Amino acid sequence: MKILMKIFWGTCILFFITDLHAQKAVSDTLGYAKKFETNKQKYIGKPFSLLLKDMKQLQFKKAKSDIKEDQENALPSTIFRFSDKELNSPNEVSFVIKWKADTAPVTPIEFFEQEHNYRFTLNERNFFEKKIIKDIVVYK
Repeated sequence: MKILMKIFWGTCILFFITDLHAQKAVSDTLGYAKKFETNKQKYIGKPFSLLLKDMKQLQFKKAKSDIKEDQENALPSTIFRFSDKELNSPNEVSFVIKWKADTAPVTPIEFFEQEHNYRFTLNERNFFEKKIIKDIVVYK
């Protein structure tokens, strides 16, 4: 009987510890995104990888870059989405990152966007992670 009680209490403790450490689902995507916009001073002037590291509860699913002919600032901004829906879908939360101007080639991201149908994959993540954030704007 003592063994059964130890097993029971051990299981209960394990269950509660696991429940406490589990990531909570985000029920308000706009509210979640707005927290990062509100705290954007923490990310402005820093690499995108810092923002991605802090986004533990919800990750980007889609990304579409605004690519220009200007060699000095060929990639002024990128719109990120938290859902797998089409990028033109209405009423979706848009998380816009405005990038600090640089002269890095944009050919890789043009290729990845077409190849992956704008999904935010590891290739896109690797491309953006060293880009420097100039501003963050969130809207629905």
